[in-house]
Amino acid sequence: MLALAASLLSSLSATAIAQEERWFEVEIYLYEHNSPTVEQWSDKAVKPRQRKTVDFITPLVSTDLTAVNMGLNGCTSTDWATDSLNCNEQLNSNNQVKSLTDIPMVIAAAEPATAHLGDGAVLLAESQSQFKEIIATLKREKGNKSLMHMTWQQSMLPRNRAIPIKIYSGHDFSNEYEQNGQPLQNSDISDDLPQFDFMSIGFLAEPQKPVWKLDGTLNIYLEHYLFIETAFYLREEGEKTVTLTHRDNPSSTGIDSKPEVESVTSPFLYSIPMKQNRRVRSDEVHYFDHPKMGMIIQIRKMEHPTAKGSEEEKDSISNANPEPSLLNE
Repeated sequence: MLALAASLLSSLSATAIAQEERWFEVEIYLYEHNSPTVEQWSDKAVKPRQRKTVDFITPLVSTDLTAVNMGLNGCTSTDWATDSLNCNEQLNSNNQVKSLTDIPMVIAAAEPATAHLGDGAVLLAESQSQFKEIIATLKREKGNKSLMHMTWQQSMLPRNRAIPIKIYSGHDFSNEYEQNGQPLQNSDISDDLPQFDFMSIGFLAEPQKPVWKLDGTLNIYLEHYLFIETAFYLREEGEKTVTLTHRDNPSSTGIDSKPEVESVTSPFLYSIPMKQNRRVRSDEVHYFDHPKMGMIIQIRKMEHPTAKGSEEEKDSISNANPEPSLLNE
């Protein structure tokens, strides 16, 4: 009896917390400026912060529909360490998931959607977005190139509880460059790696990680006011000059010869950061500027989510305002 009462109180407490959460609808559009700039970007290797994120994109960018339906989205190094059997099944399966070399600009659900009470963040359909005219205007400006357009619903939490949204798009440079920007030395090696059990030979292999054109996180949190925190990296091909010093062997006289200095220029993939934290107001359209990219974002008030199967939720979906496809890039 006591256990039943405790379970009931726990359920009621969780429901009360869910009902107190403030929900908003978020729409973002990211684009690149292809105009020249005098900015000098650091060539230091990017070390992204490892933390839990909400990832809408990965389930939508597989080339194998069967694997997607099975929920096989690839394994991280942690997955290999904790569930090697499942990861090896994925690795050796004929339906192995293969990532795209380019992520589509529009990330959207196949059908109109809405959040349920107690749900996490929910990806919306293209027809539920509102940036059509804004995107069309920006595309007409010379030098702008679309990177990503996405709309979703989420509850807003304090910064210490908020879970960032994972953002990545564009071309995958992993066949050309390392994560640190250095060009691959063995670019002619086939991508069709042999399939074998890593754990059976006593070591853990790190899977090849994509190097996306745009990569990072977007964190929106609520602490009396709404805050938007960006941690994006835009990859851009360029060149890096390194100074090398050559010193010959000591001469027969025992005196060292003068070292020779040589400058070597090689291809390099720069990671251009866009890190900002700004307080914003809901329902206003905000523009985040940067020498190489821009972000348009709007955080819209929305009705509080209802329980699954409620009439209010059904009406919300049926009354969604359909729009034609925004972009087909």
